[in-house]
Amino acid sequence: MLNKNQSYAIFARHTRQTLFALAIAAVSFASCKDDDNPKPDGGKPANEDKGLLPEKDQLYSYKITDSEGSESSSEMKVINVKDSSGIAVYNIENLIQEGDDKVKTNNRAFVKDGLTTYELSYPEGLNSITTYVRTFAVIEDYSLTGFPQRQIFEHKGTVDSKLTFSKEPVRMKLGLLIPIGEDDNIEANLECKVTYHDGEVTKQEKITTPAGTFNCSKWVYDYELYTKLTGKDIPDEVSEVVYTVELWTAPGVGIVKTIEASGKDITTTELQKITKQ
Repeated sequence: MLNKNQSYAIFARHTRQTLFALAIAAVSFASCKDDDNPKPDGGKPANEDKGLLPEKDQLYSYKITDSEGSESSSEMKVINVKDSSGIAVYNIENLIQEGDDKVKTNNRAFVKDGLTTYELSYPEGLNSITTYVRTFAVIEDYSLTGFPQRQIFEHKGTVDSKLTFSKEPVRMKLGLLIPIGEDDNIEANLECKVTYHDGEVTKQEKITTPAGTFNCSKWVYDYELYTKLTGKDIPDEVSEVVYTVELWTAPGVGIVKTIEASGKDITTTELQKITKQ
């Protein structure tokens, strides 16, 4: 049987992985359900403006590297494009893999009135988190609010172009039972809140990655991550961290590169290749 210090180490490691999944869900290229209407009336014809959306029939592969040298990967592709009142609504799949752990979301996005909008619905956000957490814990109770969560880009991408987010933060509470042996487990509670702050383009520049050279807009924004971890016979742990995000986008591609930092904790995501599906 593990002692309390060993149990705490396991608890902390798994909780960090859970936050990884939450971050993925909160910032993923996001979606409406199939029967949702993005209210595109009055927009441009579906073939007139691609905005900051990826191309159809392409597979976008990314490498994710953190400041400790750990690497993971992600792949993005457009599953289909449907016309809704003259607006092309993109169904986008994202698969993020860290070791043996995978998180997948099926997403949608659209362009309207000079804006590229990504939305994350409650079912997609909940599914991506709970599916991952269940690989190492039993979820006894949960709540998730703050959806749909939206990212809206002024896709002209000139300096001072705006990036806006939903005003309500994402809030998650999980009651967990984490097995640590054949006959033992940890009862734990995890509370998280992610609050995004609007950003803007600070410059236009060329970015070179293994996938090529792209004319990009550099967006800068930040978000706050609050967590509270509690477990039986384990001291409470509260954390409040602000992350600054630098995000490079290109028309017809979407994200080319991101750098997400809080102090010495830095994660870089970079486009590696674009291949024909």
